Amino acid sequence: MKPYKNFLFFLTILATLAGTVLFFGGSTLDLTEDFQLKIPTFSNPSVEEKTSVVVKEYVMTEAEKASFLAIDSSALAFPELQDIPYHPFDYATTDEHPLISFFEHLSMMNDSTELIRILHYGDSQIEGDRISSSIRHYLQSTFGGFGPGAVPLFSPVNVSSYVVNKSVDWTKKTITDRSPANDLSAWMGYLQGDSENSSSLQLRVSPYVLYPSASRFSNVHILASSSQNPINIDVSDKMKNVYTCEKQNIGEYFSLINIPVDTSLRDCKIVVKNAEKSQIYGVSLDSKYGIAVDNLPLRGSAGYIFTRQNALILRESFQFLNVGLILFQFGVNAVHNNPKHPVNSKGLENALRKELFFLKSLVPNVPIVVIGVSDRAYKNGVEYETNPNVLLVRDAQKNAAILEGCAFWDLFESMGGERSIVNWVNQRPALAGRDYTHFSAKGAQRVGEMFYKSLMIEYLNYLKKQKEIALEQKLHALNEQF
Repeated sequence: MKPYKNFLFFLTILATLAGTVLFFGGSTLDLTEDFQLKIPTFSNPSVEEKTSVVVKEYVMTEAEKASFLAIDSSALAFPELQDIPYHPFDYATTDEHPLISFFEHLSMMNDSTELIRILHYGDSQIEGDRISSSIRHYLQSTFGGFGPGAVPLFSPVNVSSYVVNKSVDWTKKTITDRSPANDLSAWMGYLQGDSENSSSLQLRVSPYVLYPSASRFSNVHILASSSQNPINIDVSDKMKNVYTCEKQNIGEYFSLINIPVDTSLRDCKIVVKNAEKSQIYGVSLDSKYGIAVDNLPLRGSAGYIFTRQNALILRESFQFLNVGLILFQFGVNAVHNNPKHPVNSKGLENALRKELFFLKSLVPNVPIVVIGVSDRAYKNGVEYETNPNVLLVRDAQKNAAILEGCAFWDLFESMGGERSIVNWVNQRPALAGRDYTHFSAKGAQRVGEMFYKSLMIEYLNYLKKQKEIALEQKLHALNEQF
């Protein structure tokens, strides 16, 4: 067939189809019972029939979101804390929250069988279980646990929780001695037995105990040298009931002896036989699980003392005691009395960085909170003014804490800033003493309450953020399945 005839043939077919579409477009022809022919039209679907692609997405209602994001805020439900001021923590914003490991412990406390220990180191501001007792009370009330924690075997002052009477045949060594030992545990001292016979420690509840939870315990933990035979240690009560070791953890340097006792026990006597061979590094009165807070005052110290200790020995004691958080509260002794002589702020910062770096190297997963120096005033004519060295020390502490990956809580600002110590002295009842430096018992209690409230707000914000992340992940997973 010639080319022009092929062209005419295809043109005829196209004309036939065009005519069919023109006159019959849009209709349907039934060709058989099972087969139909739909005739298209010349209409442009992009203009007359816009086709849209619908992407289905899981939509969560606002009520569902609110229910998912809800957190338990009972940690702040104490009526006496409602009007207590709080201050946010400072830390390096480029990293994850420095307290994340401790917050994770808290979030699992309801299902945990662990005893998480908090070590509260400080200067004379915390002597006598001050500040620590308040923090302990609220944490134990919220997350479980009871007992006063480490008892003051080495303290030069009486404490509000327990009274310790030692037999005369003990030699005491502490980190604040003129020639301090360098083989101390986390509790910063030890008793060395001097007698071939028995030596004893009598522990009884103080009549001035502030909180009921500190007046009872179910477990006596004794940290001794690794060579200590638990058979040589007995715990007895007033009724002469004797309690013995249930479990002993033995390491290279230490032995942690756990002696369960009657939970109604308020006083106890620890007898160490063949005491001449014994070193007792500390005694803690605790519950089986929950929170323990140890009050560890180091009178006269500015906190630059931990690097003197043997790192291996100190690390093992931290691990044995299951430390979950360290509170580092010093500074008063770093403030020069003479306000005209400024302290070397950069030197203090560098020295503190070394201490914090050392502690973090021992237990990298244990967070540290540096609690800043409190306000301190001097008499300027007839008025009391904040010692300008307080601000220099505070700034050094804050810089060191942040640079070493710790959290910083500004006690100076929490109190009210400059001249706040004057206001605290003038309160009724007074919150600070007439030395315009140290807190009264009531003031120390207030500091503990402020710290606890600030810590819990930080914790609840952390929980909220974790919930928000979990919600995003859940919606993403649901949309993938939808």
